[in-house]
Amino acid sequence: MIKSIASILLTASVAVATWAGRAEACGCFAPPDPTVPVVQAGERILFATANGQVTAHIQIQYAGDAKDFGWLLPVPSIPTLKVGTEELFTQLIATTQPRYFVQVRATGNCSGLFPGGFANAAPSARGAEDAEFGGGGSPLVIQSSIGPYDYAVLKADDKTAMLKWLADNRYFIPVGTEDVVGPYIRQGAFFLALKLQSGKSAGDIQPVVLQYPSDLPMIPIILTSVAAQPNMGIQVWMLGNGRAIPRNYRHVVINDSQLDWFNSAQNYNDVVIKAVSEAPEKHAFVTEYAGTSDVMKDVLDGPTRFGSQAALAALTDPAAFVEYLFENGYAPVPPNQGGRFAPSQQVLPPNLKALVLGAIPFPSGLKGVTTEDQFLSQLRFYLGDYRTRNPGLFVGYQTNFVAASLAGEIFEKVVKPAREAGALFKQYPTLTRLYTTLSPQDMTRDPVFSYNPSLPEVSRDHNATYEVNCGIAGSQFTSPGRLITEQGWSIKYPNGRSSDPERALAQGPSALRVETLAEEGAPIVDLDNTAPIRQVQGCGGCSAVDPLGLGLLALAAFLRRRRAS
Repeated sequence: MIKSIASILLTASVAVATWAGRAEACGCFAPPDPTVPVVQAGERILFATANGQVTAHIQIQYAGDAKDFGWLLPVPSIPTLKVGTEELFTQLIATTQPRYFVQVRATGNCSGLFPGGFANAAPSARGAEDAEFGGGGSPLVIQSSIGPYDYAVLKADDKTAMLKWLADNRYFIPVGTEDVVGPYIRQGAFFLALKLQSGKSAGDIQPVVLQYPSDLPMIPIILTSVAAQPNMGIQVWMLGNGRAIPRNYRHVVINDSQLDWFNSAQNYNDVVIKAVSEAPEKHAFVTEYAGTSDVMKDVLDGPTRFGSQAALAALTDPAAFVEYLFENGYAPVPPNQGGRFAPSQQVLPPNLKALVLGAIPFPSGLKGVTTEDQFLSQLRFYLGDYRTRNPGLFVGYQTNFVAASLAGEIFEKVVKPAREAGALFKQYPTLTRLYTTLSPQDMTRDPVFSYNPSLPEVSRDHNATYEVNCGIAGSQFTSPGRLITEQGWSIKYPNGRSSDPERALAQGPSALRVETLAEEGAPIVDLDNTAPIRQVQGCGGCSAVDPLGLGLLALAAFLRRRRAS
């Protein structure tokens, strides 16, 4: 029995933006690695749990007017609250995103063969002492502010009193909240409510970090259904001492013969949606990565990153100050991009960019001439030679730049959250990434997460082989061949890999297995689709090297030999 469930997930107003709509979160990076499938997640959370304490970093994705932003979530106890960093999620995605590769094994004269084989592509919060405490019949426990937010912690023992307080204090309440908040109303529980401070915009939204005592982390998906989109993606990263599992949801292993391997599995999300739908109540997660947390070690908090506050504060020339930011890792590039960009090609992340532009504003005369990002990356040029040659564009232009003051803000609001997030990956040895999709009508049970250290690791990298005999003057693109997936399924391409396969990829089950994962021991297989998938495969599938199928066949042969002897 769970003594107290940690409940973390946003319930936002009007619209929750997908990752693709978050220009401020990905605009500073190169085009995504083409070996990874495109996945748009509506919710992203990192949980770290140890000794009955949960730390939750929550990315808030929102599109709409600031006045319509509302965030309400149930918590088992009064939390401590901080502002996090968007870069945590950008880097987590880059280091754990599944990748799909195809290597060619060819005989004959394959004029189209790439050298070395074919791959898809080259690869601070104010504490309770500062808060205002409610009394009497009010549900208010704490009312304060942090970063761009005003927030309140409310008792969750009276739904009517709580919702009235939120409405009276101008906290946006999404339509339908009253209908789904009931399961979270009980004595001893609380709600955390956030809204943007007056004068803030949706672009000021930052991740939040909560810490609270709890046995296990949980996502209040029932409450989230108020603002959810159909087939909304939910990505959960778990830090701990072993591989994480969905405790009360099933686990799904997808059928990789349905993936479009030659196009970097760009249909991956569609396959996951279908595979999850084959689990009871559509309640299941896929494990996308489980292994060492070292993949994130020093990514956010490298020993030389950010330089020093004293050195930054000493740079009283605005151009030198901003150049220091670019030269010391304030405009990060994800690991899979290899740090290929010169400062003129980089952009500062949104929260840092807002701080810098607050002190060194973008000249109104440059609108239509250049962008804010180009202005900052080439600040010496624009405030120097360009200003001298075009004085009319800078009439009345003034800055509010004070190096020491801006450096202090940057270290408090940018550097400190990044270093605190980075420290987690040195504290916990194992990182797990889980993914699912849910539609509002399926959000009927709150997923709870735990650990099973005995389960094997799951690699982010997946490999298939394309076998082709090009003949005397053929090409790997036009000669008949077959793709052998990582699970051993065989898919024929009678007219070459540039054509359609012999059968539609979407045929048959999308889940290879539906499993129950416990906190110890091996997975319990609830549904094994090896036979129906083999039937869809036809003769090509009959020779597939399916590890589970081969194991069962070997066991049957062994038993036959024993009986014969």
